[in-house]
Amino acid sequence: MGCRGTHWIRIIIAIGCCTVSCFCFAAASIEGIKVYQKNMHLFPDRKESLAADIYRYHNADNIWDALRSEFALPHYENNPLVQEQIEWFMNHQDFLQRSSMRAAPYLYYIFQQVKKRHLPAELVLIPIIESAYNPFAYSTAGAAGIWQMMPGTASGYGIKQNWWYDGRRDVVASTHAALNHLLYLSTFFQGNWLLAIAAYDTGEGNVQSAIQRNIMRGENVDFWSLPVAQETREYVPRLLALACIISNPERYPIDFPAVHNAPYLAQVDVGAQIDLKHAAYLAGMSLQTLKHLNSGYNRPTTDPAGPFKLVLPIENVQQFTENLAQSARYHRFNWVRYKVKSGDTLLSVARHFNITTASLYQHNPSLSSHLKTGMNLLIPRSVPAISRSLLESKQEQLVATATPPLSIKSRKKIFAKNASLDINVSRAFENYHGNYAMQPGDTLYMVRRGDDLKKIAHHFHIHPNLLVSVNHLVAPRSLKPGKYLMIPTHLNHNSSQHYQLTPGDTIYVVRYGDTLEKIAAKFHTSPREIRLANLLSNPRLLENDRLVIPTHS
Repeated sequence: MGCRGTHWIRIIIAIGCCTVSCFCFAAASIEGIKVYQKNMHLFPDRKESLAADIYRYHNADNIWDALRSEFALPHYENNPLVQEQIEWFMNHQDFLQRSSMRAAPYLYYIFQQVKKRHLPAELVLIPIIESAYNPFAYSTAGAAGIWQMMPGTASGYGIKQNWWYDGRRDVVASTHAALNHLLYLSTFFQGNWLLAIAAYDTGEGNVQSAIQRNIMRGENVDFWSLPVAQETREYVPRLLALACIISNPERYPIDFPAVHNAPYLAQVDVGAQIDLKHAAYLAGMSLQTLKHLNSGYNRPTTDPAGPFKLVLPIENVQQFTENLAQSARYHRFNWVRYKVKSGDTLLSVARHFNITTASLYQHNPSLSSHLKTGMNLLIPRSVPAISRSLLESKQEQLVATATPPLSIKSRKKIFAKNASLDINVSRAFENYHGNYAMQPGDTLYMVRRGDDLKKIAHHFHIHPNLLVSVNHLVAPRSLKPGKYLMIPTHLNHNSSQHYQLTPGDTIYVVRYGDTLEKIAAKFHTSPREIRLANLLSNPRLLENDRLVIPTHS
């Protein structure tokens, strides 16, 4: 919908954009989002400031109250077209509640960007009309993101779009572009915001043509008189109707979910390509939430050429930056795009990059056994050897300062007392009798004041005894702040982690060429039983993965 049509004139409008300095914890600025730099620990005074920001967020007023006080446009509440849209909204209150829930993380930032440009506050509501505040929304015409920007319009405002990244879905980047475009449209129509909003939907060329037709006929040239498309005739009244509803909560009682009128989001510049799943682990948040806040990335990793900024809730900034400062040196994958050439096969591509065909399937979910010339593949590349030497050095330091390893006898005693341990702990006692070596997907965590073993284990969704095992902890209750713990979070990646082992079950390591049918026949069970035990959504297996084989029945 938004930003479509032929552009007759392009006026370049320079908007001052002050970037918040790294780790600046001053009061909320007009930018509406904080920007942090990579690999930096937070000093005590900065931690205090961050804590103050978090406190301010949780105790802020409701942003809907602030919005209604800032509305500046006439809403034409008595206009029949506006009344018709008000009635529609009142009959579809679930749509408004769903949209406002989606808008919650972004409302403060967008509101501040609107105020920074001295634009009408009603413009904050446009993404509700365009996309219901869904950053992944696409239209049949090719528009994308909460602002539903077309590729050509977005490119004109410097929005990057490629195989890795689509800035139209990036809420921060697209908001800059969309509001600058609206500012241009208001200038084009000499401050007439109804015409500018109509042009955002259909293009300034179409609105200008409608104005010229009315001039030739001797008719009025206000929005309500223009012969524009039906979609546009409904678009502007719909925005005004929504502003009417928010302005008059007594007259139009809709229970909008409360949204804090304070910064919720922060941008962290990680400085290099990063895997989104790994970033979510570092931040202590779900991958789904991280992807939603960073919806511009098309792949499970950021663009190797940038941007390198991740959007996080302010409550996750400290954990992410501290973990990143440690982890970025020891765990990283580089990702490349490979365009399939004539004669390529899955096996030849896998051998070329020294990976398995299973890894190709894992990182390219839509991949079939037959490669098509010209198709793109996402290829994981491991980090250079220098990073491994850094990791080995760090592990030596950890081992040197660690308490002596628990004996196998002691480990068996712990295991015997916890017969219901999940599969992760079973693997730990099975494999980690010696010095543990960090695996891809693990986390290096620094103990903080107030931490205890159960709290850390709960945070990383693993069992406390697993931490005891891999870190050789003799007195886990006396963890000292500043001590580093190796967290084997790579174990959480296996689909069998939720299955409770029963005496007689078997742990099987998937080998090259294995299928569910072959494994089931080997253990005299059925593929269905294996899929149920391991919560497998499809029969595709990954080499070196571990499966629970329910042979107890």
